[in-house]
Amino acid sequence: HEPDTRAINQVHQSTMKKALKIILYSLLGLILLAFTAGGFFIYKVTYGFNFYETEPPELPANLGEQSVLLFSKTNAFRHGAAIEASIPAFQRMADENTWTLFVTDNGAVFNADQLSMFDVVVWNNTSGKVLNPEQRDHFRNYLENGGGFVGIHAAGDNSHQWDWYEDEVIGARFSHHPMNPQFQEGDLSLETDSADSILIDELPTSWTREDEWYIFYNNPREVGFTILYRLDGSEINPNGNIPLLASDREWGMGEDHPIAWYNSVGEGRTFYSAMGHQAGAFEEVNHLRMLENAIRWAGRFDE
Repeated sequence: HEPDTRAINQVHQSTMKKALKIILYSLLGLILLAFTAGGFFIYKVTYGFNFYETEPPELPANLGEQSVLLFSKTNAFRHGAAIEASIPAFQRMADENTWTLFVTDNGAVFNADQLSMFDVVVWNNTSGKVLNPEQRDHFRNYLENGGGFVGIHAAGDNSHQWDWYEDEVIGARFSHHPMNPQFQEGDLSLETDSADSILIDELPTSWTREDEWYIFYNNPREVGFTILYRLDGSEINPNGNIPLLASDREWGMGEDHPIAWYNSVGEGRTFYSAMGHQAGAFEEVNHLRMLENAIRWAGRFDE
């Protein structure tokens, strides 16, 4: 008997259709997985997955006269490499200045008794809603009654979900950062006319460095904050668009783009720098000097 070519063709066509369906379903699955992963990432970066500690850490018996709390908790995106690089850098800084440094990710340290033992609290690339309502109240009371605050990079992003903190402590609302490319060289200018002498001590008047440059909806200069360094925003590509996820982030802040600034909150002092995304930032002499000056100023260590 001769082969039934019609039957063979039908089987072949059926097999091809099944294979095509498998390929199409696989592609659809991959696309769905990519969108799900992208949505998960965007949600985590913007809102975080929040958890709170309730048992305070044990503090050293004697913190000394000049004490600094280095707080690196992250409930949203974690700048792990930068945080890990910063801890020994801050420890060396503390040793050189005879400060006592206490390092923790435990948000329960934000209670009235323990906060009162520190002159300065450093939010070291913190992200997300890191404090519960009671801890937030203690932090606000600490600052308004004379405490010091230094915030680094992610401490000023849009994941914290706290109006008072964003408006009164940071002074600017985060919009985005460039994506093409993410890291760019920028020219910084020191504003010496209005800056406190402690803050500008041994800092260069001009400074070219690379970072992930944060872009804010508002200029903190316009709401009363004093600028230490500004970036020439006209020289970077500020486009932060992400296809299908964020398509309206093609704008920048222009030539006057503050990047480090300070202010007062009640009787307390606050300093924020949008620099510090990469681990290498904590090997830069100028960057570390700026942070050292900020801690000295916020904690009133030279008064």
